[in-house]
Amino acid sequence: MEITATKARDQLGRLIDRAHSEPVYLTRHNRRVGAIVDVDTLDRLLEAAEELEDIAAYDAAKAEGGESVTLDELRRELGL
Repeated sequence: MEITATKARDQLGRLIDRAHSEPVYLTRHNRRVGAIVDVDTLDRLLEAAEELEDIAAYDAAKAEGGESVTLDELRRELGL
């Protein structure tokens, strides 16, 4: 669903309810400028993005040929 940001102000409660089943895109001058999404969906997306960042960092470190350490060694090094 798409709605202008101006119209969204008047219908915020209804749009939040609608966002439980699908994202609601806010537009300004026929361009998407924001979205209302269900909080559970947002949490899952943020967790997935963090996981992808971790995977990319791991791949980059591995490509550099860095030395491997065990988890116990890392904990000792970090003082944990």
